[in-house]
Amino acid sequence: MGIRTALTQSRIISLGVFAAAIWIVLTMLQVYGRLGPLSGGGVGQTPISGLIGLAVLGGLLALLLVLYGELSEAEPAPEPWE
Repeated sequence: MGIRTALTQSRIISLGVFAAAIWIVLTMLQVYGRLGPLSGGGVGQTPISGLIGLAVLGGLLALLLVLYGELSEAEPAPEPWE
């Protein structure tokens, strides 16, 4: 349904998901800013490890978006007894 449904059904979890997503995006920007040329040496922070870190953070962000999508669904709701 949307943000309104997610916040109505589970406000604390939705706010936690938003905070985590913002933190992940800021961390991704920080890692991207530290990437140097791809021909760097093999000692210290290498560009390959930065790219792997960006891929892992991107996967985590995708999982958070899926979690948010599930939180915002109103269905399936329990069926009333007849």
